[in-house]
Amino acid sequence: MAIIGRKEEIRELEKCEKSKKSELICVYGRRRVGKTYLVEQTYADYFAFRATGVESGNTRTQLKSFKQRLAEAGDKEKRIPANWFEAFSRLEKVLSAEETKRSVHGKKIVFFDEFPWFATARSDFLEAFGEFWNRCGTVNRDYVFIICGSATSWIIKNVLEDSGSLYDRVTSQIFLRPFSLKETEMYMQDREFGWSRRQIAECQMVFGGLPYFFSLLNPDESLNWNIDALIFKPHALLRHESKKLLEATLKKSAAYNTIMECLSSHLYGMTKAECFESLDISQGTFSRAVDDLVKCGYVHESVDNYSKGHPLRLQLVDPFLLFHYKFLTNGISENTRFENFKSDTGKYTNWRGHAFEILCMYHIDSIKNALGISGVQTNEYAWVSEKNEAQIDLCIERDDGIINLCEEKYTDTAFSVSPEYEKNLLKKRDIYRKETKTDKALKIVVISAEDIAGKANTEHITRVLTLDDLFI
Repeated sequence: MAIIGRKEEIRELEKCEKSKKSELICVYGRRRVGKTYLVEQTYADYFAFRATGVESGNTRTQLKSFKQRLAEAGDKEKRIPANWFEAFSRLEKVLSAEETKRSVHGKKIVFFDEFPWFATARSDFLEAFGEFWNRCGTVNRDYVFIICGSATSWIIKNVLEDSGSLYDRVTSQIFLRPFSLKETEMYMQDREFGWSRRQIAECQMVFGGLPYFFSLLNPDESLNWNIDALIFKPHALLRHESKKLLEATLKKSAAYNTIMECLSSHLYGMTKAECFESLDISQGTFSRAVDDLVKCGYVHESVDNYSKGHPLRLQLVDPFLLFHYKFLTNGISENTRFENFKSDTGKYTNWRGHAFEILCMYHIDSIKNALGISGVQTNEYAWVSEKNEAQIDLCIERDDGIINLCEEKYTDTAFSVSPEYEKNLLKKRDIYRKETKTDKALKIVVISAEDIAGKANTEHITRVLTLDDLFI
C-alpha cells in the first residue's frame, strides 16, 4: 500500500541513507500518527537490526525481549544480557559481522521503535546507548540509527535537549505531524471513500488527521456510522483512546487530564495564570505539565502582547481530545449514538464551530497562502477582550503592519451577513483596537465553510476564504 504524503520526511530519510557519515535520526510525534509506518516504508527490507520497547515492561523484560532480537540477528549468546552495556556490546558484535544486511548505499540500518520504553526507571539504558553511539556511531561511517517514539516530551528532554552523552549527537530530527486536509483527501481518494470535502473536513474535526484512525474507517459506510462504530458503541475500539493517547505520549500523571478538562471548557483559551489558579495542583507540576502538553501539540501557547505583563495564553487545539472532552467525559449509555448529540443543537453546534476553528489553526499555512502572505512572519492567536465584550476566532498579526481579524463560520449553507452581524464585526474590530492600542491596520477576513451568500453587508470584509482554501 503506497504511503500518502510525507514527501519531505521521506526525502530526509533517504538523504541520511545516502550520506557519507553515520546518522542518528530521531523520529517523534504523537501516538497513531504513522511514525513506524514511515520508517518501515522508506527503508523496506534493509534493516540490519530492529527492536521495539515493551510497553510498561521492567528492565528485565526489556532486556529479555532485546535478547530475542539479538538472537534473530545472529547473536549466539544464550543468556539475557546482565545490563544494557552488555546488550549494546553484543549488538556491536552482531553489526560487525560480515553477513550483516546493508542498504543499497552500504549503510547498516538500525531501528529502535518506542525508544522511551527501553529507558525504565533506574536502568542504565540511556548511559549505555550514549556510550555505544559515541564509541561506534561517531567513528564508523556506515550506521543509520533511527530512534522513534510517541513520548514526545520525553524525547525532547532526554534526547534532543540532552546535555550529557547525547548532547548534539542527533544528526536529523523529524517531528511527524497529523495529516493535513489535503493529505487526508489523498488518503480517502486512494481508498475510494467517495466522500466530499465537507465530509472529509468533519472527519478531520473528529479524528484529528491521524492515519491510524483513518485506517479503521469503513469506506462503505457514512461518517456518522463510523463515529458510532469506533467511539460510541460499547467496547468501541477508540472509546478510551484519549486516555491511552495521553499516557503513551506523556508520563502518567493526573495533572495532564486536569489541565485539559479545564481548557476544554474555555474554547478561546485562558491565560496561564487563570488556568493555574482554577486548579488544585502545585506550581511546579502545573508548569511542567503545560510545557509537555505544548510540546506534544495538544495545547497552543501564545503571548498576549496587548495585556499587562504580556501573559501567556493557553488553548486546547487537539481535535480528537476536544471531541472526547465534549462528548465522552460525563459517561454515555450503551444506546447513545452520535445522532443523539447532533439533536442537542446547542452542544453540537458549539462543538462543531470550535472544531472548525481548530481546523483553521492547524491549517494556518494554507490560510496565509490563500491571503498571499505565506512569506510574512506572523503570530496567530484567539483573542478575548478583558471584559469579555468581544472575542475574535483567529488573529493573524503580521510583521508587515497588518492584523487580519478572522471570523470563522461553519454552516450548512452559504453564510448570510446580516446588517446586525456586520455591526457586530465592526464592534469587535473597534474593541480590539481600543484594548490593544495597536497602530497596525485591521483587516476583517471571513473563513466560511460554504462561502458567503451575496454581497450585502460585506463592505468591510477584506477577504472571504472557503473550505477549499484549507485543502491547498
